[in-house]
Amino acid sequence: MRTTPLYAGGLVPLVLAALAACSGQPQQPAQPEEDSPYNGSDIEGAFTLPDTDFTTTEGENYNLREDSSGTTTAVFFGFTNCPDICPTTMADLGQAVDQLDEDQRERFGVVFVTADPERDDRELIDRWLGSFDPSFTGLRGPLDRTDDAAESMGISIDRPEPEERSGDYNVGHGSQVLVFSPEGESELMWDYGTEPAAMAEDVTALLAEDA
Repeated sequence: MRTTPLYAGGLVPLVLAALAACSGQPQQPAQPEEDSPYNGSDIEGAFTLPDTDFTTTEGENYNLREDSSGTTTAVFFGFTNCPDICPTTMADLGQAVDQLDEDQRERFGVVFVTADPERDDRELIDRWLGSFDPSFTGLRGPLDRTDDAAESMGISIDRPEPEERSGDYNVGHGSQVLVFSPEGESELMWDYGTEPAAMAEDVTALLAEDA
């Protein structure tokens, strides 16, 4: 873990303001600070992985905090029917993982939480994630539990009203990937469009610090 103090109180509003929906024109990735060793935005200590239970694509219980413990974990909320941001982000994460060595891959995990559990069943999530990287963990849970977990990490989710949720509808959600330490504390935020090589560089640096 890094020891540089970083004050979450001033970060949270900034992160919330940066979140973009899965519709409309995606924003460009933020440029890293000149003195930062990372390509992503440093959000050390701004968020903690919530103690929230989900279900994996295998039907097993997965507690976001406990089951991610000991692993540097990237978390992304999205949905399989997303036309652009979600598949692009997951493909970028898959390419980033491909650039890591075997030891690094064992110490780094990617967790996808569906923001659309009413349409994303376990089998659909499993097939969708498998097209990017079979090692990715796919989770789903009740709407209120999903929304509470996302909110605790500064991620917005916006669905149509229940009577409008039929057919092909869109789910707005934050487009950032949050990276958490093995202790469950936030480390970095990658904006949509962050290059896979930049992600891999950040993961390599974080893992070296946590070694």
